[in-house]
Amino acid sequence: MYYADMSEYRLQLTSDDEGLSFLAIGWLDEAYPFTTGPTPVEFQERLLEHCIRGVHEPTLGFHTCQFCEPQGFTSDGRSIITKTWVHYKGKRFFIDNGEIWIPDGNITYSAPVMIYHYVTVHHYRPPEVFINAVLRCPLPYEEEYLAFVRSLKEPFNTDLFDFYRDSETHNYSELY
Repeated sequence: MYYADMSEYRLQLTSDDEGLSFLAIGWLDEAYPFTTGPTPVEFQERLLEHCIRGVHEPTLGFHTCQFCEPQGFTSDGRSIITKTWVHYKGKRFFIDNGEIWIPDGNITYSAPVMIYHYVTVHHYRPPEVFINAVLRCPLPYEEEYLAFVRSLKEPFNTDLFDFYRDSETHNYSELY
């Protein structure tokens, strides 16, 4: 799903609730060009922490990268797409499902978990304000970030989905 960087992104669980309003970052699509360039290593490291340890709104499906080449084709000509994964603390995790929320003052940015892949593999360079927000943002397991999550209205103030923690008991990293 494409959203232009810095455009309004509204998350609504039902048509009756007013939802939460964010600024979209990294909701890329092959039909739209995106800015490329280097990003600071510290930004990439903190972004990975959010993409593994602070996932919001995971769904039952998954997203494949439109920018990666297919890994082959089936006998009837369909593309074989591999899932997007990373290594983190000695484990392999898929990062193709859910989004991260980066609070920065009175603004909250929403990015797909795939943003880490886009940054490190396809050299996507998010807007500077987002890079700086990630560098300032507490990590998702720190109390300041958890307080941000608790401050959200129902039902958005639920526990974070932590692939690293949850894989120990539920093996979410090997679902696919």
